[in-house]
Amino acid sequence: MNAAKTCWGIYRELAHSPGRVDADRAILDCVGEALAARGFNVELVAADAEFDTHFANIFVMCERGPVLARLGNAEKTGSIVVNSPGAIRNTYRHRMIELFARHHVLAPASQVVASDANKPRPPTGVWVKRYDFHATESRDVMYAASEEGWQEALRGFAKRGIPFVVAQEHVPGDLVKFYGVRNAKAPMESNWFEWFYHRDKGMLGYSFEVLCLRRAAFGAAAALGLEIFGGDAIIQADGEPVIVDINAWPSYARYRDRAPAVQLAAMPRKLAGQHAHRAPARLRGTLLPAAP
Repeated sequence: MNAAKTCWGIYRELAHSPGRVDADRAILDCVGEALAARGFNVELVAADAEFDTHFANIFVMCERGPVLARLGNAEKTGSIVVNSPGAIRNTYRHRMIELFARHHVLAPASQVVASDANKPRPPTGVWVKRYDFHATESRDVMYAASEEGWQEALRGFAKRGIPFVVAQEHVPGDLVKFYGVRNAKAPMESNWFEWFYHRDKGMLGYSFEVLCLRRAAFGAAAALGLEIFGGDAIIQADGEPVIVDINAWPSYARYRDRAPAVQLAAMPRKLAGQHAHRAPARLRGTLLPAAP
């Protein structure tokens, strides 16, 4: 089998696809079909399965530490991985808020707090989120409007063995979701981008410039090193977008018919055998324990 014409796709871990297992699988299946149509041999596997790691072409939705470590080693031996394991690790919340601050990404004020800390609630209502992964279940994101709710949230995370949380300020405004594909070598305005209002959320109807949202989203993705990404933003009363979350390779559910072709526009050159040594991005100075 020609290694340069073989691609491995790695599905997201089931625990990381709450309520969207089929949607997450569907986008990876679509990308695999699109690659096959371009002449690649495609193998799609679970995150705990065996896959080629030597000069391999790999596109991934997985997020946990052990498989990212394997992918990091694969990069060191010449494999191409999209998104890079370093960028995926940067979506862990405690890394993300540090990188957002470093790169001046407009985001809600956030702080890392030990879940067993006897610390009073911040002066305003906050979102309490697990410090590493994005939501794997409903209890991973909680709103604390009172001191009692804050302490209850901390105790809940501590009982689940999650040592830290991110306390993130509540930003009033309209919640929007966005998807993007970033090619750093192309002008930002030419990169694919879509957005829509989040379902089941109240609307205040604040006006804004889509170009401002695009710039904010791509700036956040660049800060983490992501190429295939999605996220959430709040449109404030003045029209300024605030990036709340960003994650690697979402399901693109509303745009599954178009997204694979757009995603592949940035991938074939990489996946056609132009293997180069690319060490994964590393975040220095992080003192929090590694996520499982």
